[in-house]
Amino acid sequence: MKVRDVMTRSVVSVRPDASILDAAELMLKYDISGLPVVDKDGRLIGIVTERDFLRPAQRGTEYKRPRWLQVLIGQAKVTEDHARVSDRKIAEVMTGNPIVVTDATPLDEVVRIMEERQINRLPVMRQEQLIGIISRADLLRALVQSICKTSAASRQDADLRAQMTELERQSWLHRTRS
Repeated sequence: MKVRDVMTRSVVSVRPDASILDAAELMLKYDISGLPVVDKDGRLIGIVTERDFLRPAQRGTEYKRPRWLQVLIGQAKVTEDHARVSDRKIAEVMTGNPIVVTDATPLDEVVRIMEERQINRLPVMRQEQLIGIISRADLLRALVQSICKTSAASRQDADLRAQMTELERQSWLHRTRS
């Protein structure tokens, strides 16, 4: 199977000048955990994920919880500083130059990339055009569908074998009565 067989074709994306809050609201609205970041001409320039929002804004030698988490768990009060954090732009937290695949990439290659790079989604490109995204959820959906099809075919084979056995039994019975 190829990426084109399982990818999500309707891609929700965000611009680099959008606020983190706007992107988070998009993710919640569409129940997704990452967004491709595209420039004004629609060219892919990055990707932003929930993980990017969870990282502390400033990385020093000592780990400090992100300000939003301190507010959430009651270790800080909402302040002007916290309000400014919600106005931060996607360009400040996104991962630039994301790893991409094409719609002709084999799924085993997608799985290898995701495992090696510890990422959950890959933008799907055709030349310079973003045409989809493939995520772990897409791979899981394809696996479940494949198992269901295989199970259905196995049940159908078992039913046919049972019918053939019954026909053979009836035929043998008919011959012994004659």
